[in-house]
Formats: sequence, C-alpha cells, structure tokens
Amino acid sequence: MQTGFIKQFILICQFEIKRGFTTQKGLLLVLTFLVVWSVILLYPIRLAAELVMQEKGWMQGFSFLEFFGLGAIHQWPIPEFGVLWQLALILFPMLSITLAADQTCSDRERGTLRFIVLRCSRDSIFFGRFAGVMIIQAILIAVATMSTFALVSSRQVELIFSALPNMLVIAINLILAVLPFTAMMAVLSAKVKSARQASVWAILIWTFLAGIFSGFAEYLPLLRYFKILIPGYQLSDLAQLSGWQTLQLAYVPILQSCILLLLGRWIMIRQAL
Repeated sequence: MQTGFIKQFILICQFEIKRGFTTQKGLLLVLTFLVVWSVILLYPIRLAAELVMQEKGWMQGFSFLEFFGLGAIHQWPIPEFGVLWQLALILFPMLSITLAADQTCSDRERGTLRFIVLRCSRDSIFFGRFAGVMIIQAILIAVATMSTFALVSSRQVELIFSALPNMLVIAINLILAVLPFTAMMAVLSAKVKSARQASVWAILIWTFLAGIFSGFAEYLPLLRYFKILIPGYQLSDLAQLSGWQTLQLAYVPILQSCILLLLGRWIMIRQAL
C-alpha cells in the first residue's frame, strides 16, 4: 500500500512538472517569468545595487533607500542580493497564486479526474500535484538566484565565494515563503471549478482575513495569535532580516502549509468528482 502510494505520487509529480514546462499554458507562464525577471535583473536589481554602493561614499546620515522604506537592503553585504531579497518576497508569492491555481480543478471540471482516480488514490493526486508545482517554483527560484549570482560575479569575481551563502539562504527562504501559498491554492483548487476562480478566491480570502485580523486585533487581542494562519503573515518581518537570521521565521510557513494541506486533503477526499 505504501509502495503503491509512493509510485503514484512520483508519477503524478512528474506529470505536473511535465505539464508545467511542455503545455502551451505552462510555457507561456515560464516565458513570461523569464522576460519579467530579465527586466528586473538588468534594471531594478543592478541599478539599485549601484545606488547602494554609491551611498556608501555619501553622507552617512541619509539614504534614498531608507527614505523609500528599503533600508534593510543595507544589511546584506552584497547589495544585489539585498535588492533581490526585497523584490522576490513580493514577486514569488504573487507568482505562486497564478502558477499553483490549477492543481486539480480543471481535471475535475473536464471529468478527467474521475479517470485518474481509477488508477491513483486521491492522496497521491493531491500531494503529487502539490509537490510538482513546488518543484516548478523551486526551479524558477533557482533561476532567479543563480542569475543574480552571475550578475554579482560579473561585477566582481572576488565575490563568488562570499555570494554563495547569500544565494543559498535566499533560495531556501523563498521556497519556504511560497509553500503556504501553494498549499492554499491546492485547497481552493480542490474545491472550486476553475483556476481563475481559485486565483480570485485566494486574493479575496487573503485580503479579507488580513483585514479582519488587522482591523479587529485592537478590540480582540486574541485575534493577534490567529494572524499566524494567514499565508505571508511573516513576510514583512522577514524583509527586515538578512543572512541566516531569516530562517528564524521558517516555522511560520511550515506550520501554515501543514494546516492547509490537511484541510485540502480533507476536502479532496470528500469532494465529489
């Protein structure tokens, strides 16, 4: 039973990865990401990094980046990774909502999910699709961090060895950051009829919960403890950290993902196909 689940899980995961890189929709999303990231890499990251280096020779009491609320970039020893850190914490969770929206909903709407369930368990389908989407996102995160590493190396070859730890810690944190967003989309995909509905509901639910917990926490202090259940709750605090200190909040996305995946599995088992 356990061996059968693992085999099914691997097959579903491989199918999801293949679908992400070979279908027209998947290729369009990947191509769009590559184009957008190329622009981000060559302009915001490169130009902001040059500004950081120039500021080191200016007045110590003033910083344009601090004026715009981006002073945390100075905490990173290599400015390119500081800019990457700030931008990626916004970009990749947003990308996750789009990329992970269609895990099971379209197959259920077309009726093909009934055919797949005849050969695979619902658990292997649910967790296999989730793992496949996470691997796709991990590849895109690797592309983003490695391209930034290449940019740093082209600027100053001597920074290669000191840049490797920065690249690694950012990649790990970004994978953890998108975990709960991908799990949230797995839950919604198991319930709604289309990827578009899943994306819309994700934005509505996320903004509604964030507004409720933030707006009423002053009157009901107990709500502050439930804010930890909102995907991305820790991102604003995470943006103020640097280096390996960022992993001190790793428990937040892991806890959120576990709760959401359990909820999604419960829905998947009981949802009509």
